[in-house]
Amino acid sequence: MRDRQGIDPDLVIREGEAVAEILAQIEADRDIGVLVLGAGEAREGPGPLVTQLTRASGALPIPITIVPGGLSKEEIEAIT
Repeated sequence: MRDRQGIDPDLVIREGEAVAEILAQIEADRDIGVLVLGAGEAREGPGPLVTQLTRASGALPIPITIVPGGLSKEEIEAIT
């Protein structure tokens, strides 16, 4: 973001249950325009965070983008 868009991202640290804190941060910060999640590569599924947040996606005020865990930096840059 810094190199391509000239935007300095904020570092936010919150304590608590991950999904609840992510949802609270989205609600508190109206500058957040999209939630990007990295999916795990395990056979069990994309991971608990992705699973729980996609269940709540219909009620979110922003879209969710899920990035497959096996993509390289170059592959991610090519599709963005």
